[in-house]
Amino acid sequence: MRIVSVFRFLSIATITTISLCNGNLGVACKQNERQALLIFKQDLKDPSNRLLSWVGEGDCCNWTGVVCDNLTGHVPELHLGNYYSDEYLNHSLYQESSLGGKVNTSLLNLKHLSYMDIQATMIFEEYRFLAS
Repeated sequence: MRIVSVFRFLSIATITTISLCNGNLGVACKQNERQALLIFKQDLKDPSNRLLSWVGEGDCCNWTGVVCDNLTGHVPELHLGNYYSDEYLNHSLYQESSLGGKVNTSLLNLKHLSYMDIQATMIFEEYRFLAS
């Protein structure tokens, strides 16, 4: 009987873990956070159209580079980094295709944002220059 209880617990725990990893359990992103992201996007230059999914009234949890908390719908992470290595791209191609622009203060409305990857983007280059 005890083995059956342990097996049942492990089965439920596994199913719950898989559900949490693969979807947002029907919890959409928060409207004010979606608006903050749309305002942030307005100040960006996106020549390679990486943020093409960032439009309208849709669920921002499904947008490229946006990570949402599966239980709350808040946005704790943004992954906007350029993942193409400089050794494969010449500098002018990198500048032409890289996400750039300024960091809009609308991101302050993302109260749960704890991680933002902007490495190897023109945003990072501008921010690094301003921070030094």
